[in-house]
Formats: sequence, structure tokens, C-alpha cells
Amino acid sequence: MEINIVTNFTILQEIKRSKYFQVNLGFVPTVEKNGQRVFNDQDRLSPSSNGNYKTTIYAQGRIGNIRFYTDHYIMEPVMGIYYGDTFEEFVVDFDKNILNQKGIDAYLGSIIKDIDEKYEELVKNNELKKQEEKPKGNADKLTSNPGGVTWEDVKAYLEKERGNRGI
Repeated sequence: MEINIVTNFTILQEIKRSKYFQVNLGFVPTVEKNGQRVFNDQDRLSPSSNGNYKTTIYAQGRIGNIRFYTDHYIMEPVMGIYYGDTFEEFVVDFDKNILNQKGIDAYLGSIIKDIDEKYEELVKNNELKKQEEKPKGNADKLTSNPGGVTWEDVKAYLEKERGNRGI
């Protein structure tokens, strides 16, 4: 599962104290192609972030499959966690007290565990919404109440007419 964390510079300095943090050297958000600067095709989060928030994020490093980015326009002590291939966004307040008690690795692990549970619940809720049966249309509504007709009613009316014609 792809996990990306975007935060401000000061929080990222705390995260860099992890013994597992690996610095990305030379990974840039844009590259030159045909005389123009375009987003790096190896990084899918940067174009998404730029399109949604009109800001450029800079890759700083990673811990395992978790990539860390800095956004110099984030002033609050928060972390934006983008989970999965669809970059589902979760915003988490950074708590320095818990960090000092647990250490950076345990703190990040607890945050990722909470986000994983929230994501699974979100996926389950989305699947339930997809499984809900759509309301069937009323073919008679087209003639009795034409102002309150929905697309389902029109589809039901057309199906009824096709049945009457023997098609």
C-alpha cells in the first residue's frame, strides 16, 4: 500500500531523527522535457498536490514504503497522509508530547495503524454504498406527473414501451 506524508519543515526534522529514515538525494518534483519543465513521472503525488492545492511539495526521504514530503506553505503542526493508489487524504495533528514519550518510530507506527483502520472502514462504507439497490423507475409517472420524472422513470417507460411493441 502506498503511503505518502506531507508536512512542514520542522515536523520533518523530527521525523528525520528516525534510524530508518533514508534521504532522497536528487529526487526532484519537475524535470525538463522538450524545453519545458514538467512534473516528474516517477512521482505521482506531486502533480496531484499541485493540482489540488496549487503548491509544490518536495520529496525528502522515505522509511520503507512511506514517502515523506515537505510543503513550505504548511504553517500548522499537521501532517497530511495520502493513503493508497487514490491518495485518500487524512489530516493528523502532530503531538510533540506523544512523540517525546514513544519515540518517532512508535509514534509514526501508531499514526499509520490508525490511518489504516480508517481507510479500511472507508473502503467498506464505499462498498456498501455501491451495493445499495438503486430505486427503480415508475413508468406511469411519465403520464401522470411529468414534472417529477427522473431518469429511472424514463428508462422504465422505454422498457415498458419496448415490451409492448415486442422488441
